[in-house]
Parts: sequence; C-alpha cells; structure tokens
Amino acid sequence: MTEFLAANAPLLRSISVLTLLGYSVHVALRSGVFSFATVGFYAVGGYLTANLLEDGLHRYLVLLAVLVATGVVAVLVTPVLTRLRYLYLAMATLALTLFVQSLAQSWPTYTGGAQGLFGIPRVLLQGEMFTLVIGVVVLVWLTQRSAAGRSIAALRHDEVLSASVGVDVRSTQARAFVASAVIAGTAGFVQTSSFGVFGPTDISFSVVVSSLTVLVVGGALHWVGPLLGGVLVAALPIYLSAAGSWNLILQAVVVLVVVVYRPDGLAGLFSWAWRRVRRRKPPAVSTSPAPSPAATEEVTR
Repeated sequence: MTEFLAANAPLLRSISVLTLLGYSVHVALRSGVFSFATVGFYAVGGYLTANLLEDGLHRYLVLLAVLVATGVVAVLVTPVLTRLRYLYLAMATLALTLFVQSLAQSWPTYTGGAQGLFGIPRVLLQGEMFTLVIGVVVLVWLTQRSAAGRSIAALRHDEVLSASVGVDVRSTQARAFVASAVIAGTAGFVQTSSFGVFGPTDISFSVVVSSLTVLVVGGALHWVGPLLGGVLVAALPIYLSAAGSWNLILQAVVVLVVVVYRPDGLAGLFSWAWRRVRRRKPPAVSTSPAPSPAATEEVTR
C-alpha cells in the first residue's frame, strides 16, 4: 500500500485538488448559485499559502490563515453578489475571478508575476491531504442530510416557495457562497503545499473548465459526485497518455458519453446500478417449518 501511494503521489495530489474544486462549485450550485468565483478564491488560497510558507510559518497556521482570509473576502463580496441572479450572477463571479487573475499578473512581489512562485516548501503530508479531502466530503454529506441542507436544496428548485415557508434566501445563499470560497481556498492550500509551485497557469480559465467538468462528470447535485469526477478527470490524461495525439480527443469522447447518456454523472450511474442489483436480489426464503396437516385442519374449523 505504501509503495502504491508513493508511486502515484502526483496523481493523488491532482485528484485531491480537483475534488476540492469540484466541491466548491457543488456547494454553491446546490443553493442555486452558479458561480465562477471558485478559481478566484483558489488563487487567494494558493498565493497566501506560498508566501506564508516561505516566511517559515507552520502549515497548520497557514491553513488556518487561508480559511480565515478566503472566508473574509467571501463575506465582503457576498452582499453585492447575492443581489444578482442567474446569468448576471455568473458574469459577476467571472469578473471577480478575472480581477484576481489580473492582480496576480501585476503584483510580482507577492505572486511572482507571469512566472509564478517556485521552490515553495512541500510540507503537506499525504495523510494530512487525505484528511482534508475526506473532512470536506463528510461535512458536505452531513450538511445535505440536515435541515439546513434541505433548506439549501429547496432554494435551487423554487426561491419564492422557499421564502414563503420561512427560508431566508439571501442569508442561506450567502452562507453557501462563503462555504464554497473556503473550500476553494483549501484547494489552493493543498495545491501549493503539496506541489511546491503556484502561478498563473494554476488559475487560468482551463481550471474553471476542469472544475465544471469534475462536477458534470461526477454528478453535479450528488454529494459524492465531485469525488468521483475528481478521480476520473485527474486519471484520464495519465491512463490515456499512450494514445499520443489522440489523448485529448479520447478524453473529450469519454466526457461527452457520460454527459449525454448519464446526465446525472457517475454518481447517478452507480445509484442506478445499485438499484438494479437490489431489485434482482431473490426474496428471502422462510426457514420456519411448515404447519402440520392437523394444525391446518384445526385452523380451518
């Protein structure tokens, strides 16, 4: 097991980062907020981690600082964003991400400019990385099973109806947006403290596409969807690398097949397969002895 983890360390890091990015989008989407801001908060977490680690701060304190910083930034922009809806909200969050990307390019003292930051201490242990990912998965699962999670899900279906039964729409969506930002910041922390680099390529538009692909392939609204999508999206380029120039085409075909034939993603596919298996399970055979003829005759009398 140890040899497997060591041999596949880069893949496991990529899976962890993509999974966290997927959960960031997932948490916002379940509340009815389609947000492109994930990559912006991912950048905040990544660059802050890089600078604090280079200053010699302990990784646990760095993680705490990332959680607080991304949460505070999200709280500051939330009052503006929660006034917008649908396409306008998506465009506003995209503008926020583009602003962060531009700031990263024009602030070389802090971000390294176009070259990014290299040689960052790789202090995050593999077990700690897994603990962070599993912790996020469990928190999302517990939240969705709670009363607060059901209120959040109701917003996605009908905001007016939810408000009529006492759900504070703006407050609930604001909390979901802040949680999404904190998860994205955690992804930036994992990326920087495990790979030791962070730069403009890590916050390009392709990362936005990757996080959305993780969500769609895994199952956008299922709690385990981002985890399944993160595994597939991270593993595909590696296991299809033997295809050479056909690599990207085959990846696109796999994603297209999942989207067309299983719109609910891999999570929906596994749920469907599990239901089929349960339906095919033979009925339990009673092990109690059959009643004697005399007893049957007595009952009929």
